[in-house]
Amino acid sequence: MELTVRRHTEQLAVCQLPPDAPLPSWAEAPGKLRAAVRSGHELSIVCAIAAVPPEVRHEGPFTGFEVQGPLDLGLTGVLAALVAPLAAATVSVFTLSTFDTDWILVPSMQHGAATTALERAGHTVVQPGTGAPVAPEEEA
Repeated sequence: MELTVRRHTEQLAVCQLPPDAPLPSWAEAPGKLRAAVRSGHELSIVCAIAAVPPEVRHEGPFTGFEVQGPLDLGLTGVLAALVAPLAAATVSVFTLSTFDTDWILVPSMQHGAATTALERAGHTVVQPGTGAPVAPEEEA
C-alpha cells in the first residue's frame, strides 16, 4: 500500500490532564490539528505546543504527518503501512485518527528520519499547501 502523507510544519504537543478536568481554552487554539480524548484515567490533548501552559504535563514538540484522505473507514492496513517502516527506523510514533484520515506524530527531532523511512517504504511525503514533494535538504 503506497500512501501520500502531508508533513506539517506546526509543532505539536501531547498533553495529559486529570480525567475530570474541563477542556481548557488553550486546547482550542487555532491549528492544523486539535484533538481531545477522555478516558477513565486521563484527558489527553493534542494541540499546538505554543498554546500549552508551562505547568501542564506534556511531551513534544512533535511533527504531524497527515495521510491524504478521505479514507474509507473499512480500509485496512493504513497505519501498519506507515508505522512499520518508522519502527524499523527507530522513530517513535503517536497515532490518532479522525473520521476522514489518520495522523502520525513523530518527535520533531526525528522528522527527517521519518520522512526518509516513509519514502523508502514507497510512500510520498509532501509539503503542506503546495503538495510538492519534500526537498531532500528539508529532511535533515
